[in-house]
Amino acid sequence: MKNAHHSSIVQSIFWVFLLFCFMSCKKSATEKTDSIATPPGQAKPTLKTKATGENAAPSEHINFLFPSGGIVKLQKIKIVQSANSSYFSVHNYPGGYCGFQQTSDPSYGTPNILISSLWDTNTAAGVYSSPSYLGAGTVSSRFGGEGDGTKTINPYKWKLNSWYNFAVRFWTIGGNIYVATFVQDLGTGNWFLTSTITRPDAMTSLGNGGDSFLENWEGYTYDGRYKRKMFLKDFWNLNLNNVWEKHTSRYFTANAGDSVRNGIYDRAFNSGYDSKEDAYFMEHGGNVTPSAAFGTGRTLNLPAQTNQGNAPVLTIGAVSTVTASYTSGTVKVNWTINSTKSPQYSSKVEILNSSGTVVNTSDVIQPERRSVSLTQSLPAGNYTARVTITDIFNQVSAAVTRSFSI
Repeated sequence: MKNAHHSSIVQSIFWVFLLFCFMSCKKSATEKTDSIATPPGQAKPTLKTKATGENAAPSEHINFLFPSGGIVKLQKIKIVQSANSSYFSVHNYPGGYCGFQQTSDPSYGTPNILISSLWDTNTAAGVYSSPSYLGAGTVSSRFGGEGDGTKTINPYKWKLNSWYNFAVRFWTIGGNIYVATFVQDLGTGNWFLTSTITRPDAMTSLGNGGDSFLENWEGYTYDGRYKRKMFLKDFWNLNLNNVWEKHTSRYFTANAGDSVRNGIYDRAFNSGYDSKEDAYFMEHGGNVTPSAAFGTGRTLNLPAQTNQGNAPVLTIGAVSTVTASYTSGTVKVNWTINSTKSPQYSSKVEILNSSGTVVNTSDVIQPERRSVSLTQSLPAGNYTARVTITDIFNQVSAAVTRSFSI
């Protein structure tokens, strides 16, 4: 309190507020607590005999191990059953994670959102993460509760029974790490950069592991009565030597020690490899039960994916159009890229004179950049702007040029 003369009534309100905050801390670190309505378009599932208190579907993980640390993590996901209060995380790496969520929070305009989060380096010391770029429609805010950091949310409107490709690209500049999250709708081929988040850090990669998880983040309204199921496949790791790696081992685990939170749904979990989908699956809630392979346990080693191949099948990033002009000592160059090809990671813009000599260059790591202004006094004559991009998988595009005169 700032003033000693505030009444005891105000003090009482203050303590009630603290109690409310404490009771609310069960919600996810990256989401708001859901409201009470039934999910749109979903019938209320058949109830088990429900115990008093929270009855969340068990949190589940598939952990993957790669030979070395990666600068790119790439994996596909398909969600076939969902409900509100669900997190389908595709990539969980040291300090961050990303994936799809379904929420009853109306503020995003859709229940089916895309989320990417990065923890602070040291919150207590004031060393925070922060967004360096937000894609169209993406919003950013701070989160706390399970650590503190920056979350970015986009109203992506993902669909059931559709495959999506998730790519996380890592780089460092000047003592800061940058993590950019890209999603490709495999139905349309279009890629989307939802955000880039940065923080001061000495990390050199995203690590040699990979963790994908399924979470029912509140077990009161949208609890374990609702079945949730996801498929995952084609998980790749691009290492620091620019070599693609497959995971050498992988195992599933349903969180142990959560039996009080899970209540009557504590054993409503399952996972395995589906040969028809050529994919791993995780499911929980509803009438789900562990397969016989689990016995009485909660962990399961998983086999290698049968048809993954030796390297991902990729397109190469492509520049679609280039424009160039010169005004008052500044060359302005704009370009567009093909959104169905691998996304831009960096761009190189060169200005050539009539003899073909490069007289100015801009070479920048910035996935969202589509224009550059180069300050240089040039004599009258004919010039060419040449634009080349390197995509997030370190593939170099064909150059596209545009002539201009002074």
